[in-house]
Amino acid sequence: MIELEARLQALRRRFIDQAAADAIAIERHAAAGEWPAVRDLGHGLAGRAGMFGFPLITDAARALEEAVEAGAAPALLRPLAAALIAKLNELRA
Repeated sequence: MIELEARLQALRRRFIDQAAADAIAIERHAAAGEWPAVRDLGHGLAGRAGMFGFPLITDAARALEEAVEAGAAPALLRPLAAALIAKLNELRA
């Protein structure tokens, strides 16, 4: 059981370490208007964040993903992307 917990902690740490790179990627794709790429990043984050106990990131990622899928205007998508980026950056603080 201890070995499993250690593995899960290592994966959680890797998720946190990857958060900065994910935030940069979302920011870059959003700035370029590459919303399908933003949606894909949000989708992946929603699932992984939930597994590692970050429900606020899951919620923000899912909201962004769903808005992109619904065809929301960039004026709505940008604040959602910014909110997700902020939550990801909070992990590193």
